[in-house]
Amino acid sequence: MKLVNKEGQNTELIIEGNTAAYKGENWDILIHDGDVSAAGHVATNNFIVKEEYIPEMIERFKSRKGNVDRYDGFAGFMLVQNGSKMSVLTGWATTEDFTAWVESEAFQNSHVKKEQRVKSQGSNYLEAMPVRENYSVEG
Repeated sequence: MKLVNKEGQNTELIIEGNTAAYKGENWDILIHDGDVSAAGHVATNNFIVKEEYIPEMIERFKSRKGNVDRYDGFAGFMLVQNGSKMSVLTGWATTEDFTAWVESEAFQNSHVKKEQRVKSQGSNYLEAMPVRENYSVEG
């Protein structure tokens, strides 16, 4: 699937079994709930995990609450890994569905407050602040 950001830059996401080709690299799919490939909008959260915390981060995502899964338009959730790099990809039917999730109280509680804490105090787990990206799906 072709992913295009609002600046018109594009990348591909190709899901094959337990691997994904994403941003020109091969990634291991650790979690794939739902079907990201059925999405019209894909949001990513990309981060580099300190080596000693990789197993713990994977377990945290495996035991996630799944609040996002209950939102209208949610298509799928993926956690992919390439060495110490990890990326969370969520698929949505439309950009409007994704925007509704971002504006929800559940998102604010699970993401924004944590992000503010990491910005002010740093993170034991991450090398740097996560980078969020949003893509429309074409083709």
